Amino acid sequence: MKGFTRRRAVALLAFGTALFTAFSASPAAAHTEQARAASICSSLPLAGQNTFGLAALARGGSAARGEPGDLSPTAPNVAPSKKGGKLLRATVPTYVHVIRAGLAYEDGNVPMTMINAQIAVLNRAYGADTGFSFRLVGVDYTTNADWFDMTYNSPDERRAKEALRQGGSNALNIYLTNGGGLLGWATWPWKYRELPSRDGIVVNFDSLPGGTIAGFNLGHTATHEAGHWFGLYHTFQGGCSASGDGVEDTPPEKVPTAGCPEGKDTCTKDPGLDPIHNYMDYSTDPCYSEFTPGQAERMAGFFVEFRQQ
Repeated sequence: MKGFTRRRAVALLAFGTALFTAFSASPAAAHTEQARAASICSSLPLAGQNTFGLAALARGGSAARGEPGDLSPTAPNVAPSKKGGKLLRATVPTYVHVIRAGLAYEDGNVPMTMINAQIAVLNRAYGADTGFSFRLVGVDYTTNADWFDMTYNSPDERRAKEALRQGGSNALNIYLTNGGGLLGWATWPWKYRELPSRDGIVVNFDSLPGGTIAGFNLGHTATHEAGHWFGLYHTFQGGCSASGDGVEDTPPEKVPTAGCPEGKDTCTKDPGLDPIHNYMDYSTDPCYSEFTPGQAERMAGFFVEFRQQ
């Protein structure tokens, strides 16, 4: 009960912070999804990682997403990798580390059925539009309340990853925790050579398929974070600027999406509606359905440059 109270307090604190930022920085964005969710995008740099924020209220199922994004203006740009006119095809060895505070589900003790379902979600999401697939190589369970409550860039995160990470540069390590008040966070591919022991994605265990976070329990937190791990920015990166997210076929988007508002168009001077169905926006899980060919090419290029063994 003590651990649950602490986690709820973290979530409520994050919700308050996100809601305040949303109303002070972008009032219009805070009134979407019938005022039940607030989307924010902070320019606070995070030294090479991206976080996918969540604060969930126990009552009402409302949530606020906020991801202080590392804009990484000096991130390398690499050419897409194609062989014979086709995109690179690669199978990503995947390790899942279940970090729990106890043996109850609310303590992060995720069953194998949910883990297998998560891998299936990743394969469906990436298999439809990219050349990547995921093969579950290993699952381990660690009972450590401090690691379960790890926050971004904390000593506990460093210790947990150094102790648990497996595989080489091409291996996706998924750390399931309570998210530290967030849905999750990810490392960039170009950071692997500098900090290989920190590589991977941290995902709120309750966002897996069958979890209890309303709107965010179909497993697409992992889909989104894996996108960052492959090298994708948010679709709203750079707002309506020409550079945007570095992908030509994702329409520009001024602010992140909350919910699934069809017809949303925040860059009215540019062609195309906001890409609310793209996995790299902030939409709710049921709204997601696609990566673009340009995103697939970008992922392939970064994978060859920084991850392929």
